[in-house]
Amino acid sequence: MTMKLIKVDRVRSVAEAVAVEELGAGMVGVALDADPRFADERAVPVDLAGEIGKALSRAKFVVEVDFRDDPVDALRRAEALRPDLVQPITGAIPPGDVRAALSRAGIGIVYGGIEIAHDDDPTWTLSRYPDTPALGAALFQVDVLPECRNSWEFLRDESPEFEDEFQLDDLNELGRTHELVASLNFTPRNAPEIVAALPGVRGVALALADHATRQDLHFLRYDAALEVLRALQRST
Repeated sequence: MTMKLIKVDRVRSVAEAVAVEELGAGMVGVALDADPRFADERAVPVDLAGEIGKALSRAKFVVEVDFRDDPVDALRRAEALRPDLVQPITGAIPPGDVRAALSRAGIGIVYGGIEIAHDDDPTWTLSRYPDTPALGAALFQVDVLPECRNSWEFLRDESPEFEDEFQLDDLNELGRTHELVASLNFTPRNAPEIVAALPGVRGVALALADHATRQDLHFLRYDAALEVLRALQRST
């Protein structure tokens, strides 16, 4: 199996960042602000985020920040870290002047918080984005069937029984037309199979969290994420 891009979100220390990079992460993200989807303390102050970014030797540095309340301040904090990419928390689209400033600074935008339910029409998945001029999208991040505890197994085995539901082929087609990383219910056992089944998708995304505020959300505790990364590394 050829290794795809692995994106790991919400590291909270230099040690975590270095560990996931050594295990193959090509993008490593830190959160400057709290994410309402998670109930933990993984948001880090700007000075620590800077140390994490400087510790990365190969992976692209992603800064996750909340642009909703004060986008100018969010831009200031993000730009100060000189990241490769920024990721708006909650999937918000930053205002046009903020997008323009990021573009001038050579910083791409990751649009995450995009959820795909089993009964979604694939043409709706990214429908909110094409009408935005100068979107600045470097990557889209989708959470696939988060309402299903065993989302990968459901997508692989049960979705084909219902032609009108979202299918594995739909996910690959989205990846062929957009730069896309996907989250599912990753385990050391199924992660290599998932990667192999997504030739059209650029890669996979692992969100680190200790607890979530919702049940319909994919995330991994740090130790579990390391096991998944090790399984992917062994499979290459």
